This record gives sequence, structure tokens and C-alpha cells, in this order.
Amino acid sequence: MSPADDVVSDPLSQRLSRFLDPRGRTDIRFGLERITAALQTLGNPQDKIVNPIHIAGTNGKGSVAAFLRFMVQEAGLTAHVFTSPHLVRVNERIRIAGRLVTDDALVEALDAVHAANADLTYFEALTAAGFKLFAERNADVSVIETGAGGKLDSTNVMHAPAACIITHISRDHERMFGTNDVKEIACTKAGIMRSNVPVFIAEQDSAPRDALLQAACDIGAPARYMGRDFTAQWRDEVFHFEDEQGTLRTPWLGLTGEHQLANAAVACAALRSLRLPELTTDNMAAGLRETRWPARLQTLRDGPVTRKLGARVIVDGAHNPAAAQSLAREMTRIALGDGVKPAVIFAVQGVKDASAMLGHLVDGADFFVTCPLPSAGQEGGAGEDPQSLALMIENLHAHGCATASLDDALSMVAASGAKTVFICGSLYLAGAVLALNGEMPD
Repeated sequence: MSPADDVVSDPLSQRLSRFLDPRGRTDIRFGLERITAALQTLGNPQDKIVNPIHIAGTNGKGSVAAFLRFMVQEAGLTAHVFTSPHLVRVNERIRIAGRLVTDDALVEALDAVHAANADLTYFEALTAAGFKLFAERNADVSVIETGAGGKLDSTNVMHAPAACIITHISRDHERMFGTNDVKEIACTKAGIMRSNVPVFIAEQDSAPRDALLQAACDIGAPARYMGRDFTAQWRDEVFHFEDEQGTLRTPWLGLTGEHQLANAAVACAALRSLRLPELTTDNMAAGLRETRWPARLQTLRDGPVTRKLGARVIVDGAHNPAAAQSLAREMTRIALGDGVKPAVIFAVQGVKDASAMLGHLVDGADFFVTCPLPSAGQEGGAGEDPQSLALMIENLHAHGCATASLDDALSMVAASGAKTVFICGSLYLAGAVLALNGEMPD
């Protein structure tokens, strides 16, 4: 559900509605002045959090956060986690010692935040509430994911994180940042770096790599770059990670896809840098195997959606060209196993580069069915018109058909008899499908 959908009569929705714009939608206003003032009134909880690991990047932030949480938990430790956006419930954004924040606790925190500064945006308010809750409750590690940015992201108010992570950088949110230059985007993400705080950087293309390493040098942040200071690879179908502390191996990762190699690697490197005595090679490896993160190549279990489609249904939140390229590789791999290409249900926010995304996906799909985005979106605007998407698909010499709703899209695909169905293009679409199938992230 989007924030606008949440505005009903329950206490949590009432609190959230105070941070929506007059249209009942979220507002994105970059800048740290508002949240800094609010946090000062709250006693600067962001500086009282234990072992915070700050994550920025274009793709993979949520997966890295999940790898970190599960490794910490397998060591018998606890982790607070702040991520965005949520898929079904806003509580998913804040985990207290591994568990989703309760409505009552979040209501109390949002009341305090509102009293500190009523002019915060939706994301700023939830960020401030998360920091307040994390500071008030003990945990061994805190994992903080940026929203869309870096330097001016609301999470970027911690003065001394224990470690920083930069995941893969690519084009996304071009209208928001005012640029599609990956070097400039990398410089924005590098804004989370701090002097004397190690930063762990996933493998990058040359332009963002050079920008990130230069930024780390300029600010005095010890940079640890994948492929140079730590490595990860598959050898004989076994994940091998190595850094100065030694080698870690596991026969599989809990999250599938080639792109998860780098996400697991930066998570391992950053977590090891904390040198927590409870962390061992064995329990870290177990954490990597147990990691779960919804809407990342997630195969739906039996439920209303899968029964309606009569097919294997795979939901993925890929919502930019680089993520679509990774998804396309998995679609091709699965099609080879099935002996037939999958059907694809696709919806995307209007601010995204839908044409580039579809350009990566068309070769791996049998046909596309487009639909409106099931909600206006939490942050970032409304969905692209399904007819426009269908025209883009036809211009790519593939078959696309537009529908008026997600339910209509499901009915059309069901009638086709498709063996495998991918549902992708937006985390908001993924969240709607999970809710329809009765799969609530926990």
C-alpha cells in the first residue's frame, strides 16, 4: 500500500498522514536542515546508535542489509535495520533487534518526531523515528540504508558510522538528481563517506569506481574495493569470499542471481571490519545461506495469485535498467530450463527509464502484459501509462498488451496458459502482488 492508501482510521495511519502533502502523497525535498533540527530536539539519537553500518548505492542496498542482518543473527547477536521502501506495511522499514517495529512503538516515535518538527517529509519522519527507536533499544549492529540519495539523504546525519558500504552504481532517479551521468551519481552516493571510517565498495564500472575511490581519498576514508582488497567468486558452485582475515565458503547464498555475489561480498567485508568476537566464519556462512529478502527473484508460494495463474510466479522488484539487465539474465536461465520463455506482467513509475528496462527484458520474454501501478507509489510519483508501455514493447519488436488493472493483467496471463510468469518493474507492483497472494513480509 502507498501512504495515500494507508490513510484510514487506525492510529498509525493517522500519524503517517501528518507527513503527507495536501494531495495525500509523499513529498521529496532534499536537504538535511529539517531532519537535523528535529533530531537535535530529540537529543541526537543518530549519534547514540551502536555499530551503525551505512549503505548507499543504486541497486542491492536491501539485499546487502538482509545479508548483514542474517549473519549477525546467526552469530547470536541482534541487529536494528532501516530500509525503504516497504512492500506491504510501513513497519517493514524499521526492524528492532530483527523484528518489525510494532504499531504502538512506531506511533509513539512518530508523535515525538512530529512534536520536534511538524514540517518533515514522510521519509524524513520515518528516518527520525527509526533513529529514535534504535537509540532507545539495545542491539549489537545497526544497518541503515539510504533512500534514493547519499550526500543529502535524510539518513546521512550520523557523524561516525562504524562502516560505510557503496553498492553497484548505475542510472536511476535521473529526474530527481538532475543528471544521468554515473560519475555524478557516484559522487552523490559518496556523500555518506566519513573521515577515518572504512568504506567498502562493490565492483563498479570504471567511471563510478574512479569517482568513489577519489572521493574516499579526498575525505580520508579508508577505501576497500572489491577485486582489490577483498574478493568473491563462484568456484565449482561454491561461494568463495576472501579478505585479510581469511577465506569464507558456502555452497549457496540465500538470495539467488549473479548480482548477489557482490552484495554478499561487501556485506561480509564490512561486517568483518567490526571485529565482533562472536562472528565466526561458520556463523557468517550460515547467515549467507539463510538470508531472505522479499521481491528479489521470489517464487510465490501457493496462494490466490498462483492459483489464478496456474503457473510458477516469480516476483522481482527490478525498477531501473541495471536491475532489469540482471533480471533478464535470470529470465534467460529459467527459460532454458523450462524450454519456453516466460510471460511478464510489467508496471513502472513514470519517472523511470522504462524503455531501457524493457530493452533488456524483451529477448527473454514470450509476451508482456502491462498494467497501471497499483498505487501512486510511496516516493517518486505515479505509474507510467500501460498503453505507452505496450507501445514501447511493440517498438522493440515484441508483443505487449495493455490492461486497465493488475487483476485484468492476471486474468489475461492466466488465459494464455503460461508456464512461468515474471512480475516486475516496480517494488510497489511487487508489494501489491505479495499482498494479493497473502505473503506478508515479516
